[in-house]
Amino acid sequence: MDKVTELMTNLIPFAILLGIGAIVSTLFYYVKKRDLFGGFAGGMVIAIGGALLGIFLDKFFLEYIIIALNFLVYRFNVDIIAGFLGAYAAVYVMNKLNHDKKRDRY
Repeated sequence: MDKVTELMTNLIPFAILLGIGAIVSTLFYYVKKRDLFGGFAGGMVIAIGGALLGIFLDKFFLEYIIIALNFLVYRFNVDIIAGFLGAYAAVYVMNKLNHDKKRDRY
């Protein structure tokens, strides 16, 4: 039973990052109706990468600035706020590189 608990503890941060990527990609692809490289799945991959980058930057550079928001950070050792900010920034940059095109098909 101890191995299962350890596995679940390691999978929870990954599941949170997948959720952040899905939410941000859904926002850009379906709500804002923007054309992303690779469609929804490409936006999700970029959002997950951006979330990881945002968490990395927060962990090493911004930790002392965002100290007031720690109540959302350390329960599963994933900084949700930095993840959302990084994911949104990454998909936003990808959207701008695609010249902010609207999707042709809905």
